[in-house]
Amino acid sequence: MVVAVGGGVSVVALLAVMVVLPQGLRWMDREDQIAIQSEQLARLEALVSREDSVRRQLTDLQQARVSADRLLLEGETAAVAASSLQLLLNRYATESRVALARVDAVSRTPESGRGVLEIPARVAVQGDIYGLVDLLFYVQHGEKLLVIDELRVSETRVGQGSQDLLTVSIGVHGYYRGGAGS
Repeated sequence: MVVAVGGGVSVVALLAVMVVLPQGLRWMDREDQIAIQSEQLARLEALVSREDSVRRQLTDLQQARVSADRLLLEGETAAVAASSLQLLLNRYATESRVALARVDAVSRTPESGRGVLEIPARVAVQGDIYGLVDLLFYVQHGEKLLVIDELRVSETRVGQGSQDLLTVSIGVHGYYRGGAGS
């Protein structure tokens, strides 16, 4: 009788360990998987229901990128972008009716040639206060995104009885999209 009861307890224990526990674990795993798939399905249904809104947002972002790209200097390399910046600053000086003393744009070789990169420049001009105001207006509100880093103004007397001129040194930097297709 003891052997029969011990054998029965052993069989029940073996059945519990070999059959019932693995089935319970599989059942719990299945329940977890069903919950995960239900959440995924709910997220997918929500995304599908908002498809038009998401498409509109994507279109808006693409249009914003195109308009932002128009503000960047043109050029595939830093040297070409620096040249573009020099031409732009020359044109702004001409339109402002100030005498351009020099334009130095530096085309640094960036560590990573991808993304939006800076092109620094220094401009020295000579003119009256109205020309200076015009030049600063063009730099700030012009067709390309330029940031004024530094501005130094000094007065220059040209001759007796003539108008005083201002000598202005402006440190600016522009941006360009580095690397082809980035």
